[in-house]
Amino acid sequence: MLLFNSCASSRLVYPENTFVPSDFSGIVHAGGTRTHKESAYLDYLGVSWILHTFYWSSIEPEQGEWNFLYYDALVDRNKAAGIKILGVLAYDNWWIHDDMSEHKYIPPQRLPDFLNYVRETVEHFRGRVDAWCIWNEPNFQFWTGTDDEFIELARQAAGAVREVDSEVILLGGAFNRNILGLPEKFIRGLFESGAMDKTDAIAFHPYELNPYRTALLYERFRNIVDEYGFGDKIWVTEIGYPTGGWYPTRVQEKRFPEYVIKTCVLLAAAGARKILWYQLFDPHSRSSGNSEDFFGLVRSSRNYVSKGAEAFRLCARFLSETNCYAIESGADGLPGSIRSFWFKGNGRGALVLWNDGLGQARIRLRLSGTNHALHDPVTGAENQIQPDTAVTVGRMPVFITWNESEDRPVMGLL
Repeated sequence: MLLFNSCASSRLVYPENTFVPSDFSGIVHAGGTRTHKESAYLDYLGVSWILHTFYWSSIEPEQGEWNFLYYDALVDRNKAAGIKILGVLAYDNWWIHDDMSEHKYIPPQRLPDFLNYVRETVEHFRGRVDAWCIWNEPNFQFWTGTDDEFIELARQAAGAVREVDSEVILLGGAFNRNILGLPEKFIRGLFESGAMDKTDAIAFHPYELNPYRTALLYERFRNIVDEYGFGDKIWVTEIGYPTGGWYPTRVQEKRFPEYVIKTCVLLAAAGARKILWYQLFDPHSRSSGNSEDFFGLVRSSRNYVSKGAEAFRLCARFLSETNCYAIESGADGLPGSIRSFWFKGNGRGALVLWNDGLGQARIRLRLSGTNHALHDPVTGAENQIQPDTAVTVGRMPVFITWNESEDRPVMGLL
């Protein structure tokens, strides 16, 4: 694994620098308890966005009967807490199907019913929901029709959104990787059909085995959509790793904070406009074989015990509204296995570095500015350090911050 990580990192190509927006961090399915405790915790974590699916079957349970009560409460509670809402417009509805075996599919003749739901929902939440995404992972289990049928749905749904709200942020895509890899033909078809003409960005879910494979998958996707002018308009609206179950992407819980930081740093360096982690809580009752029960940053909404939440908080708090510079491998005479990323902006700086090689390296640092702090990605503990100091760098990222300086830290091998 260490050898693979080293090889993969050497293949990544980073822009000279990338700007990390102030609202780049979010969490999927967060804010659902609608409690003061969760709102306070999301504020503590620095969460800017939450994502929820606005299920058609819940909003229009019977044709012509509309029920927005649950989503009104969800939206209003989180908006009052200063959190932005990304709503997913999906899926099918029982009353459109003649054959009840059909699932996650809109027959072409029932597309007008889906578009009516889109218009009613977007109009109802106009000015309160900040962004919409059309569907979720259409190249996977969440769409059972043909690619062409989905492309036509996406094209018409984008038009329906714009009929009632010309200002709201609109996303298309929400592709992930399936067993055959990226659905390149499907992605290109969405653009070449005109289905993306009325959208502002494209959603992507780069689930992979580890942070470097995640970054490489993101880079391949970016190269495709860049041909259509969307290389700098990618929102990662789902990313994560389970700490249990049978999914091949599972990671040991003790390594989860490491994966959180590396993934956020690598995607920020690659230019992702938003990163929404999947998800906040593990369910109270977990099945040992179901990886879907182990994606949480926190073990459950009962105990709020962090699995990777403190690592997420560091990234949300210190990487936002900065320019990210991937320091060239071998700079300052460091071993080629040392990966280092410098974030600067608004008179503050952050340095994140780790070692892809075997063992550990002792690195000397010279920092300018004031209030230098070393942060523990596992516990969130913060310790003041001297501007001239040394750190031991292994596979767990070293996370250092300071104020009142935009000068790059000087590093050297001890």
